[in-house]
Parts: sequence; C-alpha cells; structure tokens
Amino acid sequence: MKKYFLIFVFICISESLTAQTNTFLSHSYFSFIEKDMHSIGINKHTSVKPFLFSKEDTIFFNSFKPLNSSESLVYNFLNLNFLSIEEDDYYFAINPLFHFEIGKDNDSRYINTRGFELKGKIGSKVSFYSSFYENQMYLPDYINTFIENHSNVVPGIGIAKHNSFKDGLIDLYYSNGYINYNINTFFDIQFGHGKNFIGDGYRSMFISDNSFNYPYLKVTTNVWKLKYINLFSYLQNIDFDIDEFNITNSKFCAIHYLSANIGRRLNIGFFESIMLADDSLGSSFNVNYFNPVIFYRPLEYSISYSRKGNALIGFLLKYKFTSNFHFYAQFILDEFRLRDFKSQNGEWTNKYGGQLGLKYFDVFDLENLSFQSEFNFARPFTYSHFNTNLNYSHYAQPLAHPLGTSFIENINIVRYKKNRWIADLKLIFSRHGGEISGDSTNYGSDIFTPYNENYNETGNNIAQGNSADLRIFDFRLGYVINPKTNMKFEVGVLNRSFSNKNSHSDNKYIFLAFKTDLQNFYYDF
Repeated sequence: MKKYFLIFVFICISESLTAQTNTFLSHSYFSFIEKDMHSIGINKHTSVKPFLFSKEDTIFFNSFKPLNSSESLVYNFLNLNFLSIEEDDYYFAINPLFHFEIGKDNDSRYINTRGFELKGKIGSKVSFYSSFYENQMYLPDYINTFIENHSNVVPGIGIAKHNSFKDGLIDLYYSNGYINYNINTFFDIQFGHGKNFIGDGYRSMFISDNSFNYPYLKVTTNVWKLKYINLFSYLQNIDFDIDEFNITNSKFCAIHYLSANIGRRLNIGFFESIMLADDSLGSSFNVNYFNPVIFYRPLEYSISYSRKGNALIGFLLKYKFTSNFHFYAQFILDEFRLRDFKSQNGEWTNKYGGQLGLKYFDVFDLENLSFQSEFNFARPFTYSHFNTNLNYSHYAQPLAHPLGTSFIENINIVRYKKNRWIADLKLIFSRHGGEISGDSTNYGSDIFTPYNENYNETGNNIAQGNSADLRIFDFRLGYVINPKTNMKFEVGVLNRSFSNKNSHSDNKYIFLAFKTDLQNFYYDF
C-alpha cells in the first residue's frame, strides 16, 4: 500500500508543472528516489538529470521523521530550510552549505568548504537557484598529480587561485545557479551555470557532470510519452600555466536528446551533439545551430559548414523487467567505417563507445537495498579531434567519462538505507590506455592530443600503449540529518590501486566528514 501511495504522490508531482526546480545532482540522493520512478507503467524519463520537480522532493523528504528541538533555528537547521519566507505567489529560502572533512593516508588531509544557497520562486512559473562555495583543500597525492598535469584544474570544481597551488594546498571558489521558467504544460526553459547528465548509469557516455560548471540554455519539451531536450552550452579549453594565467579558447556545444517511452517497460533515447570553435570569422557558432530539429550534419551541409564541427551521435535503451529490476545501455558513435568493422583490423577511424548496466532495487525483498552493475568502454581516439579546440571536453576534463577514451571499466555499487542511516559500497575495476615515454606513437588514449598526429592506421585496440590497471574500493557509512540539503555525517575508507608499465601505487584513505551532499565530484579515476 505504501508503494502505491508513493507512486500516486509522484504522479501528482509530475503533473503539477508550476515553478519547477532542479533536484540535487547527486548519486547518493538519486539512489533513494529512483525506485518508484522506474516502476512499470510510470511515464518518467529518468535519463535526463537533474530532475525537475514542481516542489522539493516529497517522497525523499517525507521518509524522514523530524528531529526535535525547541529552538526554531536549530529545528530548521536539522529539518527544514534554515531561513525561508513563503507566500501564495512567492517563496525564498537560504541554507548554509559546507563540507568539512579530515582524512589520513600517507599524510593528513582535509577539505574545508563553506558556502550558501539561495532558492525560491516568483509567481507560479518562475523559480531560481544560486549557490556559492569557498574552499581550502589538501587532497590525496594522485589527485594533486592530476591537478598539476591538467592546467591547475581541480576535478569537477574549477581552477585553483593563481599561484595558490603550493605544497598540495588548494584554494579556490566556485558557484552555480539557474533561473527556470515553466512556459506551459509542454515547454520549460532554463538558463544557468552548472552541469547536466544524460543516462541511467553511474557514468554517462553522452554528457555527465564530470567537468566544471558551464553556462547553458536548456529547453525541455514534454508531449505524451516524449521528452525532447535542446541543450546549448558555452565551454572553454584551458591554456593555463602556473606562472601565466591565459584562458583563451572558447567553444560552443549544441545537444539534442529525444527520449521516448514505448509501452509500459521500454525507453529509448536518441542523442546528438556538435562541438564548434572559432571559425575564420572569429565566431564560435552559427545561429543555425539553435535549430531545434534533430540531426546536425545535414544542417552543416545546407549552410556550407560541412565538417566544421565535431559531431557525435548516440542511442540509449532501458528495459524494465520488473518494477524493481531494469537493464540500461548507451552507444556513442564518433566515426565509423563498416568495412573496417567487419574486418576487425583495428582501424583508428572506428571511434565509438558504450555502456551496459543493470539496477536492482529492494534486493532479497529488503527495502532500500539496491545493487547496480555497469560496464563502460570507449575505443581509442573517441571524443578527440584533429583540432584540439573541438575535442569533447571542458576545463581540461572530458565531458563524458572521467577516463576520457581508450578504456574498459566495470563498476559495482551496493546502497542501503535504514531510517536515517545510509551505507554505500563501490567497487571499480578498469584498464586504460596510455602514451609510452620516448615513443612518439599516438595511441589514442588522450582526447587532448590531435587524432591525426603519429597514429597507426590499423591494429588499434582498447587500452593500448602504456596500459594502466585501476582498482578502487570505496565504502561509506552516513547519517542523514537534514534531507532538504542532504546534510549528513559520513565516515569512510577508500583504497585505490594503480599500476602501469612504469609504476605502481596504492593509496588507502580514511576520512570523517560533515557535509551537505548536493553534487557529485569524481575522484574515482
């Protein structure tokens, strides 16, 4: 009975399309609201994230009994928005945001993040959100190595302050936000600075929240069992040196995504994107790319722009075997030659990747115990381009998978929730290609290297070159305090083992954190 009541509440929320707001873009949050969204017969498009709700998620919030306090501000801090004003035609709320973490591996580590969020609605159709964070961090060595090798960019967060990256200490700030206008029952438009995710998996081969925030315009169309997304983004390639601040290379990305629910169990999706950089006239895009109709290549030919951009196309599938068990898949295509695929000669122009996965909710009939297993892969040179401005990246990171290209990966995740207690166990096994020191051959493992430099025509295989093996064990135990901000205490241990032909490293990190967990940061690479 409880399940059907929650489904009814969810349908009511979905039908009430007024002053919609984004949900948290956090896997730990999604995992506990997705079960009823995936039930057979529910007409939801779960691959487009963050989700839009007309009010804050009633299902997740109502699953927690309030923590009592006689002090109103303390009660709000533990259960509600810290400060809020709500009337019939407007609503404003302010919450403190933070991430305080102490940890230990070969050295003492910490994260000291403070910030706030401001959110609300004006009238029945306009909603807004803004947040700001200021950070000091001392992260594990392998993350510091990544930062040093990627233009001083902290994964998913942005560039550390100029000349601040010293002896592993990171100092930076970042913000995100949006304004959303619900035009009518069918159309919704959102302008913001943030991240987007398309897919049902832990990773996405289309677009994920791996890289830093970016300005975007998103138009969502909902008709019958169809959802159509037009996403236009302004991105940047980073040219940054510790002693010289120089961000110069901008680019424009346009994405179309069509999701269709077929019958009660099947969902299919069609994806395409095109990346554009400065042309001979100094323009990073042509107004024709705002065309909402799908398929960009014919458009390019019609305006004499043939082959000026880097285009990707993709296909998504999800099938619900039961209300608690479903299969999902993605296929991304960069370039492809059928004759070479049939001959299996390792032709470099066969650039594609994919994902296969499953999710199982209420495993062994134990409520809120879920299991997810996922395989991801990409062939060498996928997402890259001969013009480095046109690779599929933003702020020195891939827009899709954190490993970029030329990899195969298996992820297994077990999650459990009991009252306010939550537990996550994640196991990752991957093999990733790499360049060989002293060898000028381009093995196609770096999307930031032009694909037409020093490559082998044939004989290219996934994870070729200086192959690296990665194993990650990540266990976390948490206690949710305030579901409005996903505020929690968390303890955990992460063990990372990495090896290639030249080196081997092990890192065991133990930590204790008090945080508002509203977004994903991917350090599992």
